[in-house]
Amino acid sequence: MKSQSVSTKSFFLSSPSDHRFHVNGYVPADAKAKGMVLIIPGMAEHAGRYEEFATFLAENAYSVYIGDHPGQGKTAQDLKNTGIISRQRGWQSMLENVRALYTYIRKEHPEAPVFLFGHSMGSVLARHFTAVYPVYIKGLILSGTFVMNRALLLPLLNLLRLKSIMEGAENKSAWFNKLFYWNFNRHFKPRPTMYEWISSDRQEVNTYAKDPYCGFYLSNGFFKEIIKGVLATARAESLITYRKTLPVLIMSGKEDPVGRFGKDAVKLHKNYFQQNFQHLSLKIFSGRHELLHEKNKEEVYDYLLDWINHSLTIK
Repeated sequence: MKSQSVSTKSFFLSSPSDHRFHVNGYVPADAKAKGMVLIIPGMAEHAGRYEEFATFLAENAYSVYIGDHPGQGKTAQDLKNTGIISRQRGWQSMLENVRALYTYIRKEHPEAPVFLFGHSMGSVLARHFTAVYPVYIKGLILSGTFVMNRALLLPLLNLLRLKSIMEGAENKSAWFNKLFYWNFNRHFKPRPTMYEWISSDRQEVNTYAKDPYCGFYLSNGFFKEIIKGVLATARAESLITYRKTLPVLIMSGKEDPVGRFGKDAVKLHKNYFQQNFQHLSLKIFSGRHELLHEKNKEEVYDYLLDWINHSLTIK
């Protein structure tokens, strides 16, 4: 989607671990940006999928930057590399990439307030980043986030460690991936694709299904790093020392199986409330996992813009 009022850019950055990752940028062409939005995508997708939303924000005076994770999008550089991540520090490398992009934004726009928007796996990265790095962000938006039981995570982590040893960390286990996607997709009928859980909009699902850089199989190592990251995030959040005046928006689809149909968003909101966060918002929309690609996406866009504009006034 092109807009004469928006300038786009595409470039690579290096993180402290010397990992190069790709970034898309969207900047208001004719006005000074009121703020910056750093978007952290979910897994098995890419930065290009946020073009419409990023253009909408840029048309409303916000610059937007989106990085592709290791093994995803243009960072992967080739389809054969999708779903593969460093076997030892995969989650940490993604976290360091977020920090590198935040640092870039701060250097380019030192006075502008920065909002962090994380979707799905990206929302967990946003939560971890906020909990462990003493940086100043203006607001935190968590979309399609989830909470997983430690008692279930530990056996799953041990299984993935065993699979990595037996099959190789870069092996993309067909049965495990099919089970992973089926666990979400089983809630919807008919099921012409594996991705009905993404959106109730048929065109959006078909676009996702036809995109070779979406919905791909993940390696044993990638799954293992995600589980390690979820566990690390839970530990960090239990000891969170971030300022409690931070505006936080938690949003979910009422039909989203990843977040247990809105229940995880409510649970996370309760956790943050118990830690005395003072500017908490919870919004459950009609829709499935990807609210930015739902039938009511214009409603979601407008709500997010209003929330961001309001958060600028909070001291």
